[in-house]
Amino acid sequence: MISTQIPGDIVDRHPEPVCSKCDSPLWSQSDGSTVTVDIAHQRETVSQALDKFSNALNSSWQFSHAEYLRLVVGGGLIRDAVLAELFFLRSKGTVLDFTEENRGAVLVRIRPALL
Repeated sequence: MISTQIPGDIVDRHPEPVCSKCDSPLWSQSDGSTVTVDIAHQRETVSQALDKFSNALNSSWQFSHAEYLRLVVGGGLIRDAVLAELFFLRSKGTVLDFTEENRGAVLVRIRPALL
């Protein structure tokens, strides 16, 4: 069954509908892909980069079935601010997990792995 609803913001991930046939959550299903967004290399301020991060997180949740969001964050203040925000979002259950791929990129898991 195909759902015609668009998921809300990622912070609203818990009250999601389930499939009437198999009881699987509709919006948490992943195709295993990764969306990559550069939030740090267009001379952004920390505030602008955090806005880009928030928009990328919500867009990846609402308009794709990606399992991961890769954020290119650079190696400075933007990286530090994004990591702090990710620690907070993980503690709230908004993102499932995140890892630093290298000094300038962070991989954020937004959906569970394929079974």
